Amino acid sequence: MKYRNLTIEEIDTMHRNGCTASDWNLIKVKEGFNASNYVRAQFSGNITLGLTNEKVIGTAGIIAPSGIFDAIIQDCSVGDNVHISRINQGIINYDIDNCAYIAGAGSIICTGSRSFGNGTKLHVLNEQGKREVAIYDRLSAQIAYMLTVYRHDSKLIEKLDGMIAAYSLSKKKSRGHIGAYAKITNLGSATDVNFGDETLTKGTSLLWDGTISPRAFMGPNVIAEHFIVMPGGKVDKNSIIKNVFVGECAEISNGFVAENSLFFSNCIMHAGEAAAVFAGPHCVSMHKSTLLIGGFFSFFNAGSGTNQSNHYYRTGPVHQGIVGRGSKTSSNAYILWPARFGQFSLIGGSHYHHPDTVKLPYSYVVERDGETMVVPGANVVTAGTIRDILKWKHRDLRATDHKRYDLINYSSLSPKNISRIYQAIKFLNDYTENPGITDEYNFTIKSEYISRGKQYYALTVDFFFGMVITSRLLDLKFDKSRSLGEQLMSSCDDDIESWADMAGLVIPMSRVDKIIEQIKSEEINTLDMLQSAFEAESDAYSEYVWKFVVENFKTCYGQSIENVTPDDIVSIIHRWEESVNSLEMLRRQDAKKDFADFTKIGYGIDGDDDIRNADYDAVRGLPEKNEQLFDFIDHYHSISKNGYEAIARIKEMIGK
Repeated sequence: MKYRNLTIEEIDTMHRNGCTASDWNLIKVKEGFNASNYVRAQFSGNITLGLTNEKVIGTAGIIAPSGIFDAIIQDCSVGDNVHISRINQGIINYDIDNCAYIAGAGSIICTGSRSFGNGTKLHVLNEQGKREVAIYDRLSAQIAYMLTVYRHDSKLIEKLDGMIAAYSLSKKKSRGHIGAYAKITNLGSATDVNFGDETLTKGTSLLWDGTISPRAFMGPNVIAEHFIVMPGGKVDKNSIIKNVFVGECAEISNGFVAENSLFFSNCIMHAGEAAAVFAGPHCVSMHKSTLLIGGFFSFFNAGSGTNQSNHYYRTGPVHQGIVGRGSKTSSNAYILWPARFGQFSLIGGSHYHHPDTVKLPYSYVVERDGETMVVPGANVVTAGTIRDILKWKHRDLRATDHKRYDLINYSSLSPKNISRIYQAIKFLNDYTENPGITDEYNFTIKSEYISRGKQYYALTVDFFFGMVITSRLLDLKFDKSRSLGEQLMSSCDDDIESWADMAGLVIPMSRVDKIIEQIKSEEINTLDMLQSAFEAESDAYSEYVWKFVVENFKTCYGQSIENVTPDDIVSIIHRWEESVNSLEMLRRQDAKKDFADFTKIGYGIDGDDDIRNADYDAVRGLPEKNEQLFDFIDHYHSISKNGYEAIARIKEMIGK
């Protein structure tokens, strides 16, 4: 629709309503413009105004008339059915989309000197720099991982930085943007900030140089500088962030303070502090006494009082640490960086001697007499492990109608895990021959834990292989003209010997190397192309997994897969069902510890044992009716059902 100048009558109406303009001729309006919806508005510079035919829904469902009331507007375009009121110092250099609601603000100004947080460099892991990640409003955990971890490849980093710099430069505009249906109320000030569609900014104190992506939220008393908040992200309640990336549906709240940190999808950070942190998807820290610093985390849960230190230095805070996927810390856990922990570790106590437990995943890592002691594989059979595995996918709050940038593999076991478990079994075998090998890794093991650890690791391997084979059989279209072994062979030609977990994306290292070469050769030369490359790898995961199973079939079952018979497969599935039942039983037994008699202490305050038991039953209930316990029992039952169906398909194929 074309814009026109104001008529004399419209100018008179606006003037009677207390409006002023530096030059009425610089105001352009649409046909159908209603001048009566502008009251005590001060205009300067080039202005375009839309229609005001409908009312606007503001915060808390408040319905307000569209128009501009008690506001200073300079060099702005305003869409249709927009409500603007009580702007004390002005909205300057902004394009405001249809149905936006802006009520109460000191100032909203675009200086034209920034890229709205895009291109801001964060010093992650190493506080002194050298692992800079330039953030932007489409950054994924995988691209950030590559920027953080592969600093040794200078040409790769140069190409990645160049792509981000080009993209960030394209985002540098002389005018800011407030999206359609955005709601801004009681804002202190915003300078060089873009507000996406359907964003909500409520009671925020100060925003500077940032992007608030669609459906994101900025809450009361928040201070944010040099930031990106991705779709569905939330920064709330007195939190302070500077040089921070808040991922899709990640939440920073309750006075959390963060600097130079990345928080990817579905992270929840409350009350504590973070500095120089790479927090992959589903990291949680809920306690005021918790500090995360100089560390890499993924699917991590921090207990109260969790603390790390990178200040045991001579030349500056250069130390860093790596905590494997799915790990958690107990209350008051302390780690003196540098240190590294294997996947799904439970870390308790204080660790001063720089342990490296990456070769022993699924372990308890605890302090004993001032030393780090590892209980190998102990976390394999805990109810907490399966509870965590099941909850993460359910807690992915990202909208399905919006592009998801972080690629998250929720598989409970992967070739990455299994490769580490093979290493763990070898390590424990070597330890039996030479207990001194743990000295190199700065931890101890008690000999009585070795046998059980290997047993738990073997159980996990059986579970993984049987699960993948069963799933493959259910998807396989049988060809009676070919042997079963031939049909189960993999057509994948890729090297799948070693694997990476790139903050949620599990991928063969050969494929990572391929992407790196494509970046360096400029076959991949835009961020969108790079994102698409990672998405293709995510889609191909199941084929890579099957190749891994095929190549390791003989190691696990003592025969090559091309020679396998239907009877062999039935035996393998039965063996797998035994591992399913064993894991279910062990984890159920572990969960029932939460219902032991000592857990009733604290119940029935004003009564005898009968009252205590009744109070306990009313609050906790019976184990078999516990929702969390039921969830993972049901999980194993559904897995077992797949085994029965796979056997039935094989029998049907061979006519039994």
